[in-house]
Amino acid sequence: MESGTEPRRLRRSMRGGNAAVGICTSLAVHALIAAMILGTAWGIARIRDRELPPVVLVADFFDPAPSTRANAASNTSSRTADASSASRASRGEASAAVGLGERLRALEGASTPNAALDGLARRFGASNANGGDGTNGDAAITRVGASFAGLVAGNATKVAYVVDASGSMIGSFSTLVDEVERSLARLEPTQQFTVICFSRDAAQAPRGDSSLRSASQAARKDVLNWLRKDLIPAGRSSPVEALAKALASGADCIFLLSTTVTGPGRHELDRESLLALLEQLNPADPSTGRRRATIQCIQFLEVDPGNTLEAVAAAHFGDGGYRFISRSASGIDSLATPSPK
Repeated sequence: MESGTEPRRLRRSMRGGNAAVGICTSLAVHALIAAMILGTAWGIARIRDRELPPVVLVADFFDPAPSTRANAASNTSSRTADASSASRASRGEASAAVGLGERLRALEGASTPNAALDGLARRFGASNANGGDGTNGDAAITRVGASFAGLVAGNATKVAYVVDASGSMIGSFSTLVDEVERSLARLEPTQQFTVICFSRDAAQAPRGDSSLRSASQAARKDVLNWLRKDLIPAGRSSPVEALAKALASGADCIFLLSTTVTGPGRHELDRESLLALLEQLNPADPSTGRRRATIQCIQFLEVDPGNTLEAVAAAHFGDGGYRFISRSASGIDSLATPSPK
């Protein structure tokens, strides 16, 4: 009996030892877990208990933070540099414009008429290079407004040329057309013009159209071709119908280019009749005394004893609106002189 009891007692003792080991292991593991949890909680508590310094935003417009000052200085420096660059560029452009204007004026005074150069010179401020004495240089260089043989139309924008194409102009007509060409070359494309000739009892215009047209290169060329190729001076005539068409076109400046227009011939009028007709066609404003259009006269070849064209210019333009070019003149502009008295 004792020998059988001993093994059973030993097995029970071993089972009890294994259980004790398991319990101890479990307790150790749980104790470790508890220690880890407690350690974590303690650390969190310490962090929470520690007070962090507050974050303060400072907006000081009198003494900004160093980084702000540096950024502001950098931005200001950049803006200043940009402004300086823009200013230098602007001054450079202005200086270039002035220099170009001066150069164009210098070329203008030393060169023959050039429409493209004239337009550039006007753009950069060029005006009359000479004193306006009616000499060749003045007529070639006058750049402001329309002009003819030393007569200047000021700021006129609509110009009419009333041209004598009678037989008395046969020997001088080509020279007259050359001067018309030079006068047209001074016009800007934004200005308007018309050319009306009088001969053979009638007023004639290119293609029968006496209305104003833009002073484009093509329009000027068309009119000059008509004057040189299609128009043949002949007969005797009065300028009245041509003047009436010029005024009806709306022109604010008229250049009347003619020989003697009054006399015994059946086509000429006496001085008083012509002045009376023009007074009806181009009356003065009662309140201002101004007329809708100015009429300036250039007389060729022969002196008019009655000074009719001079009287027309005096009534419809004022002082300085008349020129006389003698038969002996070899060129219109070069020998244009005031009327002899």
